[in-house]
Amino acid sequence: GGSNLTGESRNNALSTWALHHLVKNSTVSREFRDIPSKMFDAGLALYFGLLILFGWRCLSGWRLFGAWLEYANYCVLLYALLGILNLWGVITFYTLAMKEEGKNVWAVSPNYLKPILLGAPPCALVTFICAFIQTGQHVNEIRRGAAVLKHDRAVQIIALPAVFGCMAMNSLAKMYQCAAKYDVEQGFGVVAVTTQDPLSSSVNGTGDFGELYLAQTETCFHVADLYEAWSLFQFCKMTLEVLRSSLKNIGKSERTAENAEKQEVARGLLVAHSALENIAWVSVATFLIVCLAQAGWSLYTLYLGGDPVDWTDYNSQMMIFQAAGFVSSAAAIWNVNVVEIQFHEYFEGYGPLLKFLTVKFLLSLAYFQSGAVWVIQALNAALPGVLRNIVKKVPFLADLVLWDDNQFYLIYSAIICYECVIGVLLHWFAWPPDEEWYSVHEEDGESEMEKKPLVPKDKSAERGYCGGYCGLC
Repeated sequence: GGSNLTGESRNNALSTWALHHLVKNSTVSREFRDIPSKMFDAGLALYFGLLILFGWRCLSGWRLFGAWLEYANYCVLLYALLGILNLWGVITFYTLAMKEEGKNVWAVSPNYLKPILLGAPPCALVTFICAFIQTGQHVNEIRRGAAVLKHDRAVQIIALPAVFGCMAMNSLAKMYQCAAKYDVEQGFGVVAVTTQDPLSSSVNGTGDFGELYLAQTETCFHVADLYEAWSLFQFCKMTLEVLRSSLKNIGKSERTAENAEKQEVARGLLVAHSALENIAWVSVATFLIVCLAQAGWSLYTLYLGGDPVDWTDYNSQMMIFQAAGFVSSAAAIWNVNVVEIQFHEYFEGYGPLLKFLTVKFLLSLAYFQSGAVWVIQALNAALPGVLRNIVKKVPFLADLVLWDDNQFYLIYSAIICYECVIGVLLHWFAWPPDEEWYSVHEEDGESEMEKKPLVPKDKSAERGYCGGYCGLC
């Protein structure tokens, strides 16, 4: 407890959110304790949703037996699922915020926490709406039959901020319930009266419930990482195809004194393109496999493994996946960066700068930002006492170095919601639906439908420019 803390120590205790208040609803349901899976897990819902949508995409694509799938294509179904999960997280969060237990969290938290957390749900909704509207613009191009494969890959990339924002919103709602020690989803408290810090890494006083909240929160981010790896796969596939097409076009262009050297280099790079593609796939495929295994194993352990869950064993397994994910994501980012730097001038009409920038920014959400916090905390622990005293006087940094996992994910989930807004806004400029390269660059095995739209583009048509999905046109 904090009864023996005075002066600066007492302020530090406040900054680390030691919630020493009596929770009114302290009776725990025995049934709930025995069956923790009753707690809704958005990560579980989205994981199986993504697997089903992947199968549906492979089976039908955008048309089934020649008929256009208006409301049954995988893209509409994905956003319907994200919309439901977003509403669940937002309603859960604000319901608790209006209760006494939720308000008690603000009373004993740093001043900056309340506005950051309260502003996160609107950010998640803005991200969802913006991604949905931009996706509709590309779906309209697909409906016309213009560069179907390229636009199909583009919509999967554009959905990344919406997916990450949705999982961050549900993680925030889950950790807010953990901080308040009140389960809105079941309508009763999940806490026993304790004099210990309920947000400590051992989750004293909340037993398995705190561990389960934390595990479900991490699983949400594991599923978001999985979709991030998939969108990176689509981005690399499309980028390398555009690069190959650009190199072919440069090599076949009319030879002049100005472009002679570039033409020779392009022909040489075209020969090495296959090797480059294979090397790039190693890191991207590894990243995808690690994320798929991490999310799947986490869900299996929580809901199909031993009962009760052995949290020590579970955390050890997740640390192994975390290390593998960090290394594989670093390799993927490195390869993406190499392709951008070395081949930047050979992308014709592709506008690679902003596209690569958004990809690297969104990739950092997976492991690097959380890893950076852990590195800072480890460095602080290794500092001499004098330097640690200096760190304690630096605003925000003094709190950051003392966060445990529960405290970290509470604010990290909110910050991710804000970052997803930045990501979706960058996508508006990085992935417009009418760039010239969609129709210029051919792909291997490309059909005539890919090369020429079936119907002319008409922004004034009854369905509107977005394809009718925004609800505004």
